[in-house]
Amino acid sequence: MMSDLFSIGRAAIQVNARALEIVGSNVANAENPDYVRRSISVGDTTIYGVNNPLYGNYTGTGSVAVNGITRSSDQFLEAATRQTGASRVKGEALVQWLDQGELALSNNETDIGAQLTQLFGTAEELAAIPFEPALRNQFIGDVEASVQRFNQTASNLSTTITRINGAAAQEAEGLNSALNELATLNEQLRPIPSGTAQHAALLDRRDSALTVITEKLDVEISFANDGTTNITRNGTDLLAFNVASPVNLVTTAGASFDIEIGGVTQAAPSNGTLGGIHRAQSTLVTMSNDLDSLAVQFATELNTWQANGQTDAGAVGAAIVSHGGTAASLTATGLTADDLALASPGGAANGNILAFVDLRTASGTEQGYEAIVMGQAQNLLSARSESEAATAFDRATREARNNVSAVDLDREAADLIRLQQSYEASARIIQVARETMQSILAIF
Repeated sequence: MMSDLFSIGRAAIQVNARALEIVGSNVANAENPDYVRRSISVGDTTIYGVNNPLYGNYTGTGSVAVNGITRSSDQFLEAATRQTGASRVKGEALVQWLDQGELALSNNETDIGAQLTQLFGTAEELAAIPFEPALRNQFIGDVEASVQRFNQTASNLSTTITRINGAAAQEAEGLNSALNELATLNEQLRPIPSGTAQHAALLDRRDSALTVITEKLDVEISFANDGTTNITRNGTDLLAFNVASPVNLVTTAGASFDIEIGGVTQAAPSNGTLGGIHRAQSTLVTMSNDLDSLAVQFATELNTWQANGQTDAGAVGAAIVSHGGTAASLTATGLTADDLALASPGGAANGNILAFVDLRTASGTEQGYEAIVMGQAQNLLSARSESEAATAFDRATREARNNVSAVDLDREAADLIRLQQSYEASARIIQVARETMQSILAIF
């Protein structure tokens, strides 16, 4: 009987000591975002034998033991948090790069629209005084400045799109690194018994790697009973136990990047940072194409106007700008002030320059540029609203997840007090057993 008491007290002390270690680990990792709160599972070690089919007879010592370490994790909340986190970072990436696109379009507040407005203003002044050399030179200068604005804006957008490709490549590199890490973790997880400290630590690292992966690309995740993970995308394996298939980015001319897995082109990413980057780049590529079309329209309108008039010498107006089909290739032909076809054929000296204002229509270049600017502003506003909503949703989901898995120092402090009292009670059992044994021995 005394040996049973000693065994019970000793086992209880061991359990409490282990529980105190777990609390200490929780407190030490309270600020670690990848750490999931631990607790211990305690079981009864009492052994029963059956000597009589009508009774269960006690045949062993009754005590307690640690069955294993439990992570305070809810798989459904974890999955929801991965999903909302992916939407949040997608919105952040989208806003970041659309904002860069707007800066590229504004060209440090010296945009194409302001220059076109100035060109039309100079044309109106020139219509009133068609032979004024200073105004003619100013008109030529405004045309050249407009061409330069087109060139610079096209260069700005091209640079931004190239930077986006670089950012996407970095995201893909981080994604592949996380996939390789997860492949290694799968190998390490399989032989480790569940309920051990090492198994819990590996699961923390697994969940951290999964967060990195899902915050970069939309994928499908499945778990095995031993905690290992398989990842696919549209039916193609990204991770099959310890074999990771790298994600490659393919930069396409004049369009947004494609992604390939195992040499197979995949659908465009729809979530995570790659989803946001891809969507932003697609928007900027479209805007760049619209700018090219607008540059061609500008050249066509300007050259058509020039061809409809005649110079002071009576010659038909030569082309004032040329292009190769893009805003970047738009070039002023280098006409002089005397080459301007301000007069109408056989008519007034300012007949053709008076018609210049007719280019200022709802479908003209000036309004076309305004449409591009307004479209970009609307895209950015929509992206910001989407990002704010995704951030709020993610915050609520993480709060629900953290209520389950995060370390609460107040709770740990309460557990320390409880475990201290339990430890003292266990020690008291041993003390009572020892005192009882001494009293029995003193009788003899």
